[in-house]
Amino acid sequence: MGSLCALDESLQYPVARRDDSVVDDYHGVKIADPYRWLEDPDAEEVKEFVQKQVKLTESVLEKCETREKLRENITKLFDHPRYEAPFRRGDKYFYFHNTGLQAQNVLYVQDSLDGEPEVLLDPNSLSEDGTVALSTLSVSEDAKYLAYGLSASGSDWVTIKVTRVEDKKVEADTLSWVKFSSIDWTHDSKGFFYSRYPAPKEGEDVDAGTETNSNLNHELYYHFLGTDQSEDILCWKDPENPKYLFAASVTEDGKYVLLYIEEGCDPVNKFYYCDLSVLPNGLIRDLKSGSLLHQLPIDIGTVYGISARREDNVVFVPSKDGTKIPVFIVARKNIPLDGSHPCLLYGYGGFNISITPSFSIGRIVLTRHLGAVFCIANIRGGGEYGEEWHKAGSLAKKQNCFDDFISAAEYLVSAGYTQPRKLCIEGGSNGGLLVGACINQTRIFLGCALAHVGCYGHAATIPQVYHRYSPLHNVRRPWEQHQDQPSQYPSTMLLTADHDDRVVPLHSLKLLATMQYVLCTSLEKSPQTNPIIGRIECKAGHGAGRPTQKTIDEAADRYSFMAKMLDVSWID
Repeated sequence: MGSLCALDESLQYPVARRDDSVVDDYHGVKIADPYRWLEDPDAEEVKEFVQKQVKLTESVLEKCETREKLRENITKLFDHPRYEAPFRRGDKYFYFHNTGLQAQNVLYVQDSLDGEPEVLLDPNSLSEDGTVALSTLSVSEDAKYLAYGLSASGSDWVTIKVTRVEDKKVEADTLSWVKFSSIDWTHDSKGFFYSRYPAPKEGEDVDAGTETNSNLNHELYYHFLGTDQSEDILCWKDPENPKYLFAASVTEDGKYVLLYIEEGCDPVNKFYYCDLSVLPNGLIRDLKSGSLLHQLPIDIGTVYGISARREDNVVFVPSKDGTKIPVFIVARKNIPLDGSHPCLLYGYGGFNISITPSFSIGRIVLTRHLGAVFCIANIRGGGEYGEEWHKAGSLAKKQNCFDDFISAAEYLVSAGYTQPRKLCIEGGSNGGLLVGACINQTRIFLGCALAHVGCYGHAATIPQVYHRYSPLHNVRRPWEQHQDQPSQYPSTMLLTADHDDRVVPLHSLKLLATMQYVLCTSLEKSPQTNPIIGRIECKAGHGAGRPTQKTIDEAADRYSFMAKMLDVSWID
């Protein structure tokens, strides 16, 4: 199969220190954590580990012949002017524009549809490398002020600033400790609602990550324009439910403010409203008088996207328990089903999120120049078939996700779309967990695995029920488990970013160190010849706000690695 062993080269993995004395006891279940030292990103030993891994990965990618061709072709397809639909506030129009390869989209304003556009906010001017991104914004009803949130290096933490639209002057207003927040102005344009967390106490780690130590006690505030943040009015908090998230939205007529209460991605949420007209000065000061409404099937609102007529190729694959799993298959028409095609299978399966094929420059290049078949498995845990489908792949039933995904992979082989050594699986975030678990469990001799920013089983966050599928705690030598057949882990790339504060890098670093030790460095002559590497992006986060060039470079790296490991040649 395609791997570096075909080049008569063996990888020299860096040796990572193991501290076997670190063992946690969770209700009688002892869990070793020999790489706990990798949790401190500022430690010199961790920095040295990361540098060695970066050097190792680059040595592998240098051998990937399609890398520069992929980068060149993806860049060409990115390099075209892009516009977003304009929106109106007051007597002005606002829209985003990118000339092609700008790191971040630029916000423009014009006085009329035929007016001369002016740059209102250019995030590219806020950093030399384009890593400061605009995460949220709201224009006041009179179109005199722009309130916006800035995120640095992909962090979920946001700083809210205010700019005057007329002369582009940045006001002194600066709001900190903002995360998972919208911005919504009252119609008098005197101020806006936003959400934040309490400022951390001295010694607290604000970047522990939401998949390691969750931020607690989200609060809703109202900010008066021109005042200090310390004077902001606390509108809502719920200390009895510290994991709740709050957001406010002022209705189109300006009479009411709607309070949305969520817990994670739970679709069963609370909805409050308050009449602004009956409150002093038209501002919310205490929402305890708001009344709880029943759930509404809201069928009105703004159209944010359209779906044109298209022809989808969907097959329904029986999972381990017989449940039919929809799998979208994107490929050139009339391809022979002879198992000759490289195939990329993507999955997510979590948080009630539905995933269907959508336009992707990177995947267009895969199908055009690598002859790849691209597939999406709508496994349980997602939202494709409602709440029952979601719950069937959650918590104690999470194993269904992995069974569904493995069944989809087996179908693609049996149906002739590909063969095991030409099959790559990919997923990000919750999908990274999916890929990590599946390479531990599947007996298919997969060719490649790409796992992005996944939560792989930090010991402190794994209750006993999850320990059975934790990617970190279930790395096994397959040749010892299945001695009747030659087997090893697929060529694997774990992708993470140094500023990811949603799923912090320690997840990927620990799994990388564990896989390299168990499968490679702990044996004198290991059967594991397929490479196990990590791509660690600098000055980037969980994915949002990533500069254009970083997006292009990452796509070229991971897909050239896939092409090399699947032994795929370039097609002009």
